[in-house]
Amino acid sequence: MIIDSIVTGSFVENTWILSDDVNRHAVIFDPGDNVSSIVGKIDELKLTPVFILNTHAHPDHIGAAAELQKRYDLPFALHEKELDIFNSAKNIAQYLGIQNFQLPEVTTLLSDGQVLEVNSMHLQVLHTPGHTPGSVCYITDKHLFAGDTLFRGTVGRTDLPGGSLKQLNESLLRLSQLNPDTKVYPGHGEATSITEELKSNPFLKDLL
Repeated sequence: MIIDSIVTGSFVENTWILSDDVNRHAVIFDPGDNVSSIVGKIDELKLTPVFILNTHAHPDHIGAAAELQKRYDLPFALHEKELDIFNSAKNIAQYLGIQNFQLPEVTTLLSDGQVLEVNSMHLQVLHTPGHTPGSVCYITDKHLFAGDTLFRGTVGRTDLPGGSLKQLNESLLRLSQLNPDTKVYPGHGEATSITEELKSNPFLKDLL
């Protein structure tokens, strides 16, 4: 298993690429912007993209999804409770000054606990609302793609439409119960681990 990232756009968002090191199939998480950089990384690693999985639908996380979907003919997945955010993403992008923003086609709606069999990769969907109603994390083995739910030393904001501090705290409590060795790949900033966040993240420490 190979995990790579590309930092995209003015919001410094992490697009993560998970690939099988045998057949070179790849899942793209949260392609936020800079299509050419994402395609360049795919070409550099000689990967075949097979799925776009999004943790949520804010414009800085889906800005490159439509073009990648068309280029590689990819399915695109969101949680079923994220459609309101998805449908408002164009207006949010316009408000933020994001130019030429396009929405992908949602081909797959996800639910909590669902296991995605992506060729040889097995990913479980964890519904972790709080940042948005349909925010999810994806976990495979001890690797967690956390979107904007959990960052190194902090957590996602809850003051945007659909945000809920109560739900976020419940989601964080759920993540705190994962295997401590689980590596966390957030939507912004550096990768971390559950162990590290339990030790140093004040938002998690206050819940325990």
